[in-house]
Amino acid sequence: MSRLSKKESVRAELDRLAEENARLKLMLREQDSTKNGIKNNSVKKNRAKKKQKSFSFKIIGTILIVTGLVLLVLLMYGTYKNYKRARDIKKLQEERTSAFGQDVPVDSILPEYRKMYKTNSDLVGWIVIDGTDINYPVVQSKTYQEFYLDHNFDGEEDEAGSIFIDARNDVSLPDDNIIIYGHNMKNGSMFGTLQHYLDKDYYEEHSIVSFDTLHKRRIYKIAAVGLSKISDESDDTFKYYDFLNAENKKSFNKYVKNIQSLEAYETGVRLEYGDKLITLSTCNSVEEDGRLFIIAKEVEDDEES
Repeated sequence: MSRLSKKESVRAELDRLAEENARLKLMLREQDSTKNGIKNNSVKKNRAKKKQKSFSFKIIGTILIVTGLVLLVLLMYGTYKNYKRARDIKKLQEERTSAFGQDVPVDSILPEYRKMYKTNSDLVGWIVIDGTDINYPVVQSKTYQEFYLDHNFDGEEDEAGSIFIDARNDVSLPDDNIIIYGHNMKNGSMFGTLQHYLDKDYYEEHSIVSFDTLHKRRIYKIAAVGLSKISDESDDTFKYYDFLNAENKKSFNKYVKNIQSLEAYETGVRLEYGDKLITLSTCNSVEEDGRLFIIAKEVEDDEES
């Protein structure tokens, strides 16, 4: 091969190598560009995810703060309602005490209840059990039996309700058995402390109940503490809350026998035909629709012990 041909062959090879090198550089540049694009997309996606997480955390944080504030407001409102309820009851207790002992005609309202009666004509009396927190006005709705389940003495909505008498009862006669209802409140208000009577030792120390009507002061001795439950009207079972008056001695004795079957313990206090009774009734959480009841008989002052 001539020297010229060799030079041309070398030059052609160099040109080919140069072209190949340029092609490789272009490929590398394109790969770098693709990698950078993927990397940029990944960075953008990560940033978007971070922003989304950040936004989610902000929403959750806002919800938690709002929920916390709502719970705080509800707690403060509940505390205020309890305080207001206690203050209102205290005020009524002071009104009752301030007028106690004044001479009045037998056929008129006792002086300690006159002012309260003007405030609420549903007032029918006052119940006290010394040594306990039970010291409340007693009302009776003339239009709706369950009104005072969730309304206080002033007629305001209140989950604690009031101490109230069965709408079927006639307090002025009175009936043989006056049924008095109250909520079993967790804070011990209303009839929340009646559950302590399941302990006989507690009964021994708090066996006397004072229940004044508007016209007469009355004293009662607890004769029975028992547990029962609400039954359907159609059920042929004994319902302590349906006994208002005894038709005769036989029906009264039957009532007493049924009460004895539900007693938590024997008190030693006998119930006899002709006794005037009150029944305190509240919820009992031991079973569904459970009820705790306390039956007391009217006694003279010298019969208390």
